[in-house]
Amino acid sequence: MKGEFQAIEALFRKRVPFCHETTYLSNGDDASVHDIPAGFSLAISTDTAVEGVHWPSDMPLDVAAKRAVCAALSDLAAMGAKACWIWLSVVARDQRALQDMSDGVVEVCQQYQLELAGGDTVSAAVNMLNVTVGGLLPQGKALSRTKALVGDDIWLLGDVGLSAQGLEQWLNGDSAGDCITFFQHIQPQLEQGEALLNMGVLCCMDISDGLLQDASHLAAASQVGLWIEQEKLKRLKCYEKTSLSKMLAGGEDYALLCTAPVLMRRQLLQLQAQRIGSCHVGNAVKLMHQGQEVKLEIQGYDHFA
Repeated sequence: MKGEFQAIEALFRKRVPFCHETTYLSNGDDASVHDIPAGFSLAISTDTAVEGVHWPSDMPLDVAAKRAVCAALSDLAAMGAKACWIWLSVVARDQRALQDMSDGVVEVCQQYQLELAGGDTVSAAVNMLNVTVGGLLPQGKALSRTKALVGDDIWLLGDVGLSAQGLEQWLNGDSAGDCITFFQHIQPQLEQGEALLNMGVLCCMDISDGLLQDASHLAAASQVGLWIEQEKLKRLKCYEKTSLSKMLAGGEDYALLCTAPVLMRRQLLQLQAQRIGSCHVGNAVKLMHQGQEVKLEIQGYDHFA
């Protein structure tokens, strides 16, 4: 590879040949152009991952790149969208770093049949990726943080706390840590998000900054109180491997948090969702134990705190 454009061609375009059926112009032009089918809406989200901030500097770059793309895809899962495209800007220290990050990106694109619709490459002193993802969903049917109702159950799809536990093991040099894989390998709940939308769930979000902090965003958006039951959290399988504090505030989980009326309990249990609380009058999140609020000091992650 002699230069930027040869690298883009060799590392990305030739290795991700998939083109979505609705794409009119794709990677290689000044912009990609997409025809949105009648009756559908376009969901778009963007996310940035920086070495030393979002992943440890000693993590293999292909793994870091996979994490970055899958974290962005989790936002589409939270909307109930079918993932279709990614646009990728890669900042790399050198061509070896670019090669390694491209390996991770290509693997995710192949796994989820995503079109790499465009992007950019930049050489700089830090490795990082900016990932924009796009998907389709039925018009007017997007899952939203604003649609929780008093009386709804609160449900969790996926695990919380294991990623934070894995990061701690990694940083402590515990290469055999039983939770490291949960930090390294994000599993976006794409199928589950689509299933929630299809069964009629209205309210959902993904958990990236900690269960309590992200639940507070949902509570504020919907103007309902979310009461999370401590005993239900302790009955979750992930509690066997981590602590309650990491489950509540660890972050980087990329599980889905949703609310739904009581009559949908059977459908959600069939989806292997886990009921962790209920919605009440108010606009804040409370951790409850035997009907009493548990006062907490812990919070989720904040880049500028």
